[in-house]
Amino acid sequence: MKEVLKAINKNAKQTEKFAEAFASEVLRLKTNKAILIGLEGELGAGKTTFAKGFARGLGIKEEMKSPTFILMRVFHFRGPTPTSRRSRTSRFFHIDAYRDQIDFREYLKDSKNILLVEWSNKAKKFLPKKYFLFKLRHAGGDKREIKFYA
Repeated sequence: MKEVLKAINKNAKQTEKFAEAFASEVLRLKTNKAILIGLEGELGAGKTTFAKGFARGLGIKEEMKSPTFILMRVFHFRGPTPTSRRSRTSRFFHIDAYRDQIDFREYLKDSKNILLVEWSNKAKKFLPKKYFLFKLRHAGGDKREIKFYA
């Protein structure tokens, strides 16, 4: 993977807005497979904050919480999908791979699915060859450094 972008966000709100904008770009992609976004970073680096903004960018109105204790949350949304500009129901999977390795490969087969995997570095054996990766880290105070790889 190649580093494509590096950004410093001043606070959580900027991180959410950054992720929201990325989600709108993901919906414009044309692909015949599910899309996977991996998130890496230490505890408190902003992975769940990123997930909140990303979900909002997909049009999901439900409250986004960390899936740490339930491992995976599934949300349905209507809108254009990566394979169709027409509105249809799609699924967004918010997965936490910190404690358990969830085999999510089955969900990668459906082009209507978008998966966001926190702690993706702990689930490497399930990752597809091509996916998007964001590495988040503390950059002092409320600032976060985000590196994007594709």
